[in-house]
Amino acid sequence: MDIIDIVFVYHLRDDRQIAWHGRKHMHDSHMYELHYFISGVGSFLNGSTTWNITPGSLHITSPGILHQIIATEDRKPITYYAVLFDAFEDGELQTLLERFKTSHAPFEMGTSHRFFFANLLEKHFSKKQDLILAARHNFLAFLYDLSAGLSAYGPLENAHVEKALAIMQNSIEKNLTLTELCSRLQLSHEHFVRVFSERIGMPPMRYYTQLKMEAARAMLSSTNLRIQEIADKLGFSNQFNFTRTFKRYTQQSPSIFRSQCLQRADFSHL
Repeated sequence: MDIIDIVFVYHLRDDRQIAWHGRKHMHDSHMYELHYFISGVGSFLNGSTTWNITPGSLHITSPGILHQIIATEDRKPITYYAVLFDAFEDGELQTLLERFKTSHAPFEMGTSHRFFFANLLEKHFSKKQDLILAARHNFLAFLYDLSAGLSAYGPLENAHVEKALAIMQNSIEKNLTLTELCSRLQLSHEHFVRVFSERIGMPPMRYYTQLKMEAARAMLSSTNLRIQEIADKLGFSNQFNFTRTFKRYTQQSPSIFRSQCLQRADFSHL
């Protein structure tokens, strides 16, 4: 099994992005595509069926099957990860994937798996062979867990944690505080931080900052927004604070990251 490409699309609303990511297409023999939707309103055509996009829904598209992301609400743009992978000459994996072919119905995973895919993307494009192989094996294990009906992150989300995740996702372009978040959840700081950290594996405000950095990476790699505009859009007081935070989380400055653009789709010809 080989991972061919991984993309993260934040807020699918730009006409050029929609023209590329929203096109109706299919893949060649042995090529499968996984879409993991995090937020937004729209629908996903997978074969002959069109499904409403829901946060945390995961779709697997088999070779030769037409599929398309359809953005329907500009005020609620779609955010998602997509993984294109090749199962050529991997009989065991093809047997596993045959189980998914009987139904194109989505898996409802919850939104906390987003950092699994973020880590997968970083490893795949790391240019380090050990990390590239790790990404391949991590993804293969994920597919087997999916087939077995298991979540890669344990049991279903605690209701408070899932609500917190939704609030944070909807506040990426704002400045949400822990006090405000706890107030909306009607939980004490201590209780919420403990429950959230146990479920997600990190404190809530670190997770919230990672959401902003995830969005920043997508904007840097797939839009022409200036770094100052991205900093403003994500609620940073100035470009210096944004750059310092970005470098702390990615070990690269925004300008260097952009020059090594991970999202390789070329929109210039559209």
